[in-house]
Amino acid sequence: MSNKYSELISDFLENCGEAEKGFMSEAEWWIINGSVKVQIFLTSLDEDAELIVAANLLRVEKETPTLFKYILQLNGSFKLKGASFGIRNKQLILSFVRPVQGLDPEELEWMIACIAILADEYDDFLIHKFNME
Repeated sequence: MSNKYSELISDFLENCGEAEKGFMSEAEWWIINGSVKVQIFLTSLDEDAELIVAANLLRVEKETPTLFKYILQLNGSFKLKGASFGIRNKQLILSFVRPVQGLDPEELEWMIACIAILADEYDDFLIHKFNME
């Protein structure tokens, strides 16, 4: 079972040329851009679903207050273009979350590109800045 948003994402990824990409289910995909794996999820196949575009940046094994303060300050700035940092399963992630209503191919492309570019920029930067080897 798919819906128009699932088809929109599948069609978009199909047209991404030679990029390494994959299809996990009717509601989950991924694409590699540089060193970043961008994950794309629909929370459901209902009309009120949310789209999540996310990338894992680095593993966070222990609480790191200076890192947490830094990423919270970035979340409150315009530097992330509406994306935000979070922690999921001991991974620092960068993500966009938005309702699917009104989603078009241009916005989908913009969201994926932003996450890919920002994640690629911040993963190495944060590892070095906070000695997160």
